[in-house]
Amino acid sequence: MRRMMRALFALVFVALVLIGRATAEFDCKKTQIAGYTYDLSLLANDITLETNTTTPPTITSTKYKVNPCAPLVAEPASVPEIDRCPENAWICRSVTNYKNDDKPRVTEVGTVAGVRKGDEPILEARTNGNQSPTTFHWKLAGAEVDKLTWSADIQFICDKNGDNKNQPQIVDFKDGLLKLEWSVPAACALEDGGSGDDGGKNPDKGGDKDEDSSGGGFFSTIFTLLVVGFALYLVIGVMYKVLVVRANGLDIIPNLAFWREFPYLCADFTQHMWNMVSGRRREGYSVV
Repeated sequence: MRRMMRALFALVFVALVLIGRATAEFDCKKTQIAGYTYDLSLLANDITLETNTTTPPTITSTKYKVNPCAPLVAEPASVPEIDRCPENAWICRSVTNYKNDDKPRVTEVGTVAGVRKGDEPILEARTNGNQSPTTFHWKLAGAEVDKLTWSADIQFICDKNGDNKNQPQIVDFKDGLLKLEWSVPAACALEDGGSGDDGGKNPDKGGDKDEDSSGGGFFSTIFTLLVVGFALYLVIGVMYKVLVVRANGLDIIPNLAFWREFPYLCADFTQHMWNMVSGRRREGYSVV
């Protein structure tokens, strides 16, 4: 029984690894929203936003470090560890207090978006018929502070005549929710002339759009579904064989007879396809 449980846990571990590898990392260059492709890679930099508030006899500076495409770059060792943005943060908030010529004092550092390795933003948009979304929201949760989970909501606005160097505007930070607005050409779909390395031109409109800009997401999704489905089939089948049928050894593999014949079936199928392509046919009688 112990051997069976070890085999079961091993299969569960393999299935989880397959699921983890099948899940593609957030691709800022080919971001899929409502079936349209957006290229946010030109915004893939650590950006610092700052607001100053006069709080006599001091001045309070609030800074937000933002990167919409990946976790922030680690701060240099010259910055005290207690004053650094936490690891894996995509958006970090820090508050510094200044008083005359005194040394600045960091009073607060917290993660607004992104906590664990592998955290990725959720992109939401409302569609209007067959038109690509001209605005969409970038959302990601952060750390828990005083029993309140911080989070960020960046509203991207398509601005074809703008500049991708434009910085986001702080709308509000209330109850742990940071709201930003970012008007840039990168927020326009490539199909509608959004900025990208391929110029964002649609071949149907006389441009040179990359044919793989929208197909990659579809095929990666299909591949992910197939791998996850197979992993679930394997795990559930093994659990059933072990816990219900009380099988052991190789018999815990679901549909064992089929998998034993699978290599021969593949070989027969390959041979059949080769015969069709090459025009070869076997002469004589077939066994009925």
